[in-house]
Amino acid sequence: MGSAADFIPIPLRYEDQDTACHQVLIKENVSKAIHKSKPAGRTLFVLNVPPYATPESLQTAFSITGKVDHVILQEKPAEEHAIQNDQSENRFKVAYVVYQQPSSIKKLLRMQKLNALNADGQLLTGIEKWTKAYQERIPDPVLMQQEIDAYMVNYDRQVAQEKTQQETEPDDEGWVTVTKSSANTFVQKEATVSKLEDKLSKDRKHKELKNFYTFQIRESKKTDIVSLRKKYDRDLQKMQQIKKTKRFKPY
Repeated sequence: MGSAADFIPIPLRYEDQDTACHQVLIKENVSKAIHKSKPAGRTLFVLNVPPYATPESLQTAFSITGKVDHVILQEKPAEEHAIQNDQSENRFKVAYVVYQQPSSIKKLLRMQKLNALNADGQLLTGIEKWTKAYQERIPDPVLMQQEIDAYMVNYDRQVAQEKTQQETEPDDEGWVTVTKSSANTFVQKEATVSKLEDKLSKDRKHKELKNFYTFQIRESKKTDIVSLRKKYDRDLQKMQQIKKTKRFKPY
């Protein structure tokens, strides 16, 4: 950060006609690290920034010698942007003022003069600032009603689409719910028909009785006898083949 002798004190007034003022300490920012948000040669390091100062008001104050690109407010000097909490709003801060041209810094160090913080009349303090913050917390009833109406329109549209989809799609058993609106437009799809046919065939197989009638018993016995005969023939051929392979042949 450097020693106190490296800084130049410059008065910073709230308005031009004020007799009392703060003093800010400024110098050209010099850092070994390279940061895009704080470019070397165009960045001014500022100490003792009053709590009510904003980046916009500081941009107005330091624009006396040239256009300011952006202003970074931090609670303490740091290489990166420091995160400010709610309590830091009432504390003195440090600022990094980045000019568009390097010559603006040299000109300011020679002039040692700044514009007033509220030169454009946009900086609020005290009761005006608190009143504005309070009013911003209260939502506009007209805008709120518009958001509610838009949300309900989208919600009703989604509910109607889901209801229409449920009415046109078949359930697990292939049935489609027929309502008053779709009573005259009911069409059975091929997928529904195939589902019904599969279900009927499965039910038919489960309900079919085996060996219940006399002809079923007779046919079952014939089938068993034929299968036993075929098995006997296969076993007989196998035994004959085994005997041939084990026959003794001395010559």
